[in-house]
Amino acid sequence: MNNKITYLEFKEDLEKIVKTGAEPEIPFLLNGKKYMIIGFENMVSFQRFGDNEGDQSGEIFFKNLDELYNTETIDGILLKRDWKDIKRFDDHDLI
Repeated sequence: MNNKITYLEFKEDLEKIVKTGAEPEIPFLLNGKKYMIIGFENMVSFQRFGDNEGDQSGEIFFKNLDELYNTETIDGILLKRDWKDIKRFDDHDLI
C-alpha cells in the first residue's frame, strides 16, 4: 500500500508538531530502503538508515521541508517526484 498523505498535509502536520518544541523523527520506506525526515525549529534533516553501517547515509540538513522536497538527495531521491511511491509512512516499527 502506498502513502496516502499528501505533501501539503505532511508539511502542515510537521510544522504543528515542531511548534510544540518537539523534534519529530518520521521514518518511511521508499524503494525498499528506510529513510527518515527529522523536523527541527529552523531546519529539517533527511537520512537513510538501517541496522548495518552500510545502510546508513548520515544526516543531510535543509533549511526547510520545501527545500528538501525540491532537491535531489541521497540515492537520487527527489521527494517531489517520488512522494507517491513512499510506503509505510510514519511506521515506527521501521526503527
